[in-house]
Amino acid sequence: MKQRTLSEALAFVVLVASCAALRIVLRDLPNFAPVAAVALFSGYFFRSARVALCVPLCAMLASDWVIGGYQWQMMVLVYGMLALPVAARGFLRSRWDMAGKKSSAFAAVTALIGCSLVASVLFFVVTNFGCWLWFNMYEHTLAGLLNCYTQALPFFRYTLAGDLVFACVLFGGYCLSTQFAARRELARA
Repeated sequence: MKQRTLSEALAFVVLVASCAALRIVLRDLPNFAPVAAVALFSGYFFRSARVALCVPLCAMLASDWVIGGYQWQMMVLVYGMLALPVAARGFLRSRWDMAGKKSSAFAAVTALIGCSLVASVLFFVVTNFGCWLWFNMYEHTLAGLLNCYTQALPFFRYTLAGDLVFACVLFGGYCLSTQFAARRELARA
């Protein structure tokens, strides 16, 4: 139990620091960031949902402190939508905990990609709706809303790419490291 708590504390620090650093370093690629993927992984990895929620939120706070903030309404939406993937924790756990079986590996990868895509689409829909609703960049008509979504499509490509790439790196890296640790244990025995 003590080892698991230490592992979680170390993972928390590494995930927050690396997520914030990557968001800062990659800020010139609009919306290509690891935050939603880190939220998905945190939901899967941490025993506590509260701790898992703190990971993407702390990473956002740290990186926004360097990058700069924006209107509070949008910050609430962005932070909320980037923390939302933690809610997929039960679904991902049910798929990834059985991933060691060859028949379940496909289901695990499919679940990960599906959750990542859903997070990307929800982020796009909700944050752009908020932009249309609260600001005067677009007419407050149906045509203005459609224009808002149309203008945001280039950013959506980066969101999709970032979420998928970072989710695959995180979950793939975790899967490889756990397999390596299991083989190492067997070699010791």
